[in-house]
Amino acid sequence: MHKKYTAAVLGCGKVGATFEMDSGLIKPASHAAAVVANPRTELVALVDADPAALKRAGDYYKVATYTDARACLEELKPDIVVIATPPAMHEEMFSLAVELNIPTIICEKPVSDNLESAERMMARAKGTKSIIVVNHQRRFFPLFREARNAIRSGTLGRIQQASAYYSNGLLNNGTHTIDTLQFLLDDIPAWAIGVENPLNTTAPFGTNIDGILGFKKGTVVAVQSLDNSEYGAHDFVIYGTAGGIVIRQYGFHFELLEVKDGVTFAGMKELDWEGAQKKTERRSQLQGTVAHVVECLDGNTQSESTLLDGYRTMQALNALVQSAAEEGKRIII
Repeated sequence: MHKKYTAAVLGCGKVGATFEMDSGLIKPASHAAAVVANPRTELVALVDADPAALKRAGDYYKVATYTDARACLEELKPDIVVIATPPAMHEEMFSLAVELNIPTIICEKPVSDNLESAERMMARAKGTKSIIVVNHQRRFFPLFREARNAIRSGTLGRIQQASAYYSNGLLNNGTHTIDTLQFLLDDIPAWAIGVENPLNTTAPFGTNIDGILGFKKGTVVAVQSLDNSEYGAHDFVIYGTAGGIVIRQYGFHFELLEVKDGVTFAGMKELDWEGAQKKTERRSQLQGTVAHVVECLDGNTQSESTLLDGYRTMQALNALVQSAAEEGKRIII
């Protein structure tokens, strides 16, 4: 019999608990529900300082509820703590979990609400035995992993250019975009140029910035925002010398393109759009995060979405914001 790991979720907002109550979303749609859905994990508690939010979530999941995170973690000593609070509270909750030696910490993105706070979290994590997984969940989605392997193996040849599209705020969904680029390209940004998009103001916090990221291996990526009040998007287009990858529908639809002899212009090769290898898979990405955590706790793997990965994402986000504030100045990361 495999051990069943206990988990407490700190924060009963949408991604923490209540997205699951929306019938239109792919299930499980929240951290609490993903813990419940995994046969190797057990949800034992929910924590929130807002009594109304806590009651709503507690009534739905029918587990113990706490308004005080320390009281919860000291009493129950869970194997997993999920930090799903607003970003400004991540550092406090993370420090508490490290102090109490919680075996595994899942931290919702972004790592924190500012780079200085993320740096303190990095320092706090030194020497800890806790497994830390930042919830950049596309790292655990099979189609993204296939795309990364295709790039790594040279199937696309040398990467020439890439474009990425996000909606609902640079510091919100844009966090996933930047981390996914790092994951797919197996690279980290070296510099950034950003400009604020005044026509796109839809964001839960922060702003929407369009920009260019230069990666250390030489790839240049255009990052562009879309108005989430019109529709949401999380798309990527990556062009190599031997082919391309197109990722659409929030990352559920992939197309692998090969190069063929041209039929549009004589003597020129072109991408074979008609013969594209297409794969579509709609599944909960949060479910992949929990499954990865179980593998880590079993000792079968190490975190593949580390605090350092999350910090590097925040460095790129911060550089784009700084560049926009300085009228498009190129910022070295």
